[in-house]
Amino acid sequence: MAAILEPIVYSEPSARFVKTYEAKKLSDKSGADWDDKANPLLVGLKREIKNHYLKAQDYTCAYCQQKIIVNHNGAWDTEHIAPRDSYPGFMFVPENLCVSCKDCNGAKSNKPVLANKKRRSFPRHSKDYTICHPHFDIYSKHIRVVGEAVLYLPKTKKGQALIEMCGLLRFVYSFADYEISDLNFGTKVVALGTELQNAQSTFEQIAIAQILRTMLDEGLRGAALTRLKQME
Repeated sequence: MAAILEPIVYSEPSARFVKTYEAKKLSDKSGADWDDKANPLLVGLKREIKNHYLKAQDYTCAYCQQKIIVNHNGAWDTEHIAPRDSYPGFMFVPENLCVSCKDCNGAKSNKPVLANKKRRSFPRHSKDYTICHPHFDIYSKHIRVVGEAVLYLPKTKKGQALIEMCGLLRFVYSFADYEISDLNFGTKVVALGTELQNAQSTFEQIAIAQILRTMLDEGLRGAALTRLKQME
């Protein structure tokens, strides 16, 4: 996935549809317009949008950066960064679109992302958003991802807001759920130990140390429970 996302350039039929839609009064627009399955032009436009961003993002979620290559595009959601229910006028603005995994999209839902919630024209600058924006921000400047643990460490307030909004702590909880008997447990502990040594700040050291402690506590607890069951 590129550092800054490439916006879609609509095909001629799709561009005509979007132009017609955007010419409507704001009061005549609704987030529900997106779900009109009876309109073949809209169905084709939505397919065009999803296919573009899947390729532009290299099948990588804009929010958690997890790469998911599947044959069925239904595993992905087309994401309106400023929610379409709140801002139907931004529904087809290319810079308001990307693809995300279903977990991130579900967690983000209709949460507000604009610094000015009453904004009427589409905001085109990083400062206009409270989260790391796929089109206007470089992800790595706001969030560092520790690969082995899939641990998200915020570098900025926008990074922290994205981590909280999209529920990225779910990876920490999943990663911590290992028993000592798990064959990968030792490898993952060593990998996290290396990350701890390479931590770029005191904050990162504390965060990684906490997940190591969680892993060990949960692993020991799981191993003890397994042993008790074997003794029954």
